[in-house]
Amino acid sequence: MERKKVLFVLMVVSLVTALVTLPFVPRHFQSMAAEAKTLRIGVLVCLTGWFSTFDTLEWEEAQLARDMLNERGGITIKGEKYQVELLAEDCKSTADGVVAAANKLVYDRKVKFIAGPAAFFSSAAKEVCEPEKILRAISFATNTPGELGKDTPYTFLCHNASVEHCIVGVTAMKQVFPEVKTVDLVNADDGAIPYLDPIFRKILQEHGITVVGNIIGYPNEMVDFSPVAAKLSVSKTDAVFFGNGLPEHAAKTLKGVRELGSQKPVIFMSSGLAEDVKRIAGAAASTKFTIVGPMLGATDTPPLMAEIQKRLLATYGKERSIHLQIFNSIWALAKAVEAAQSLDTTVVRDKWEKLITIETPYGTGYMGGEKTYGTRHALSHPEPYQILDNGEAKFGKWVEVRVP
Repeated sequence: MERKKVLFVLMVVSLVTALVTLPFVPRHFQSMAAEAKTLRIGVLVCLTGWFSTFDTLEWEEAQLARDMLNERGGITIKGEKYQVELLAEDCKSTADGVVAAANKLVYDRKVKFIAGPAAFFSSAAKEVCEPEKILRAISFATNTPGELGKDTPYTFLCHNASVEHCIVGVTAMKQVFPEVKTVDLVNADDGAIPYLDPIFRKILQEHGITVVGNIIGYPNEMVDFSPVAAKLSVSKTDAVFFGNGLPEHAAKTLKGVRELGSQKPVIFMSSGLAEDVKRIAGAAASTKFTIVGPMLGATDTPPLMAEIQKRLLATYGKERSIHLQIFNSIWALAKAVEAAQSLDTTVVRDKWEKLITIETPYGTGYMGGEKTYGTRHALSHPEPYQILDNGEAKFGKWVEVRVP
């Protein structure tokens, strides 16, 4: 009985001691117990449907952007650390899917910052996000109405898009195939052709290249590219200038053109990996081809890009196409929030509009876009290209890009 009384007294003393000393718990232990602050970023990404072959890679890269930002300490706002949290919603490769996903992020999940979606999908999110002052960092633009302009004051473009990639593509063509003077122009028929056709022609003309005939369009969902290849193979132009599309679109076109006997150069101005094109087109067809995008081990690769490439390779087991469009959106958005020292989207927007440069995986990016998009909300950055010739992929050069 006496033993029980002693144990009871000791328990009471221990409890009282704990209660008395609780306010004096060291500060670092208290901060560990407190809930960590987060910067919540919604991600509009197509994880199902025809565009998922591209956006699945983008989502994997987005998660790497989150990890790398957080490993570097996240962002600091007024002396407080914030970790980045991503909330993804599947856009299902349709405009209706984009609207539904945007509604869920804005009204159900209460996010104030969104990365994505890409290209022509962006305009579908406009009516949901702009009235609520949601700050969006879109990952690409095809210049269709509602993507980026004076009517989207809370939207910023964070990756080299159609116009910028055209500049890289024509620069690569002039450097690798200087004899080219005339081209056929190919582009996805996703509603962007009327807006991009005159811009592409003007850029090419400024470089001494003439576009022959009407632009050759194709549906994004196309699988058999033999009709496109047939038109290109009989054309008397010097080369094919392939605008927006996926690497598999360009690969199937390249294969078809070569199988029909044409050896004219094919310049693909969208991003991807030359080796991926070779896997689809075959080694025999993989000649006189250029593609925009970084390459593992390339000369003058920025340290951040090199780290990204090595980590993706280590995680997914093989070299793969690297796009970094949503990666750039998340990275630039986090940097803009930190520069503004605020989570108020209007404050961040106003600060972002005044920024001259933002560091990107590709190097120093520059804000611009007044002439191209009607607003200074476009971030452009250096971009490399690769060459595929005689069945071998090799690095081309880095191209400095400034969006006009």
